[in-house]
Amino acid sequence: MIQINLHDYRDELRKIEIQKRVVKCSAIVIAAILLIAMSWFWEQARLDAIKSETRKLQSQVAGLKAQVDKVKAMQASQKRLKDIIVGIEGLREQQMPASAIVGDLNLMVPEDLWLASIIQRDREDLTRKKIPTIMFGDPSKKKKKRKRKKKKVLAPKEFVEISGFALTENGVAEYMKRLQKLPYYKTTFLYKSSWMSMGGQAVLKFTIFCYMPEKQKKKSA
Repeated sequence: MIQINLHDYRDELRKIEIQKRVVKCSAIVIAAILLIAMSWFWEQARLDAIKSETRKLQSQVAGLKAQVDKVKAMQASQKRLKDIIVGIEGLREQQMPASAIVGDLNLMVPEDLWLASIIQRDREDLTRKKIPTIMFGDPSKKKKKRKRKKKKVLAPKEFVEISGFALTENGVAEYMKRLQKLPYYKTTFLYKSSWMSMGGQAVLKFTIFCYMPEKQKKKSA
């Protein structure tokens, strides 16, 4: 009787089977790594393209910034127009109509400048703000006249406080020159101005005072 030892043969088959499985698993892992790498490179290329497009758009937006600021300024000016009219409707009957004053102030506005508020003030208002009233004449005479008046009579609002914003200092200077040409303003001066940031844009906030004497108001009415 012939006996054959199959033990070594079976071990070899088992080893071969294990090797085949290892090779298959390695191939799957390598394929997965390649797919992941290809996907990463593809996404990186897309990200670079998006960054490049974003930079182009940012450059275009920066180029249009000046035009956008002008549009916003015009919109803000139109939006506040009603508030400005209401703020100066308290003019006395002998004074110029509020609509005429608002119209003149808006017509005089140069480019890159817009108004924020127009408020009537009397001499007491300026004194409380510590504004030098000597620029509008002899304050002692005004005080003497005011003492003779009855307490119930309100002090005439002979001053106009104009506040707004400008993109340049030349814009404010040009606006003041135009205001000084109005015949019913005896004196016009810049009270204060300071630079500030508005929506990422540097703007100059200013306050201008105009003096319109009572006599001139009556003549202009």
